[in-house]
Amino acid sequence: MKKLRGIAPLLVIAIGLSVLFYPTISNVLVMKNASRAVTNYDAAAQSISDEQYQQMLAAAHAYNEQLASSNAEATDALASAVNTESVNKEYNNLLNLDGDGMMGYITIPRLKETMPIYHGTAEKVLQVGIGHLEQTSLPVGGESTHAALSGHRGLPTAKLFTDLNLMKKGDRFYIKILKDTYAYQVDKITTVLPTDTKELAIEPGKDLVTLITCTPYAVNTHRLLVRAHRIPYTPEQAEESKPTFRVDIPLQYLLPSIGLITLLAGWTIWRHRTQRRAAAAVHDNAGNTSASAAQQRTEPYHDTTIDETHRKGRARHGRHA
Repeated sequence: MKKLRGIAPLLVIAIGLSVLFYPTISNVLVMKNASRAVTNYDAAAQSISDEQYQQMLAAAHAYNEQLASSNAEATDALASAVNTESVNKEYNNLLNLDGDGMMGYITIPRLKETMPIYHGTAEKVLQVGIGHLEQTSLPVGGESTHAALSGHRGLPTAKLFTDLNLMKKGDRFYIKILKDTYAYQVDKITTVLPTDTKELAIEPGKDLVTLITCTPYAVNTHRLLVRAHRIPYTPEQAEESKPTFRVDIPLQYLLPSIGLITLLAGWTIWRHRTQRRAAAAVHDNAGNTSASAAQQRTEPYHDTTIDETHRKGRARHGRHA
């Protein structure tokens, strides 16, 4: 029972640390899965023949041309496509390289992140990666295209687009589709209502991609749109466009953790010193008791009654004399 009382505070602190670090641990797992998905995607992209590559790319461009020709300004259908799972088989088969719904991945140097891109914006997709908004262009470049990519912000289990608000005009990001890497530079950042999709319209002759997330943080009443236009991809950008998987420990988790660890260390030192002092006190008391007992055993016994009798006898003897 004493041992249980001794480790109870340690268990409480351990549980507290586990709760604090749960988001970070979950994010590590999501990043690990994303890294595996990107590695598998690159391997699959390299394994397809040139003929397969050309066919898949041509089908994606044909889809984009159909969208552009139908009505470049019509965005009403986009509102119903947000946060929904696509049931369009034709759309789901496009760029579906490995049959898992992943069409490519995006690398954002400013955020130090690489995230897989999946078909549609169903919740199961947005929990683990970035969703391509159906009814917008597929992100394979080309004139009169506008792809919209949506990601969650503030998830406790994954970072994703949590820091999208840090993006600035002039920042670049890179999208890898099949064997090609497309470079984009941010030129416009706006905040709109969820139902306002005009900013996602195709603009004739332009090659655009817009990144979407909720804002303000944890309130989510509006949408943050980070728009970018296509720029040439050069060999110098190869290093910047490399997949990046990094997990930072947020300050709001780090500081309480340091406090708990310090508290644990202080409590352990205090408990150890208290136990040592108590043991020393018990030892000293035991030593004093033993010494007193030994002293009593070695001192001669002095009977005061004999002394008193002897004194009285001497007194009587004196009177008779």
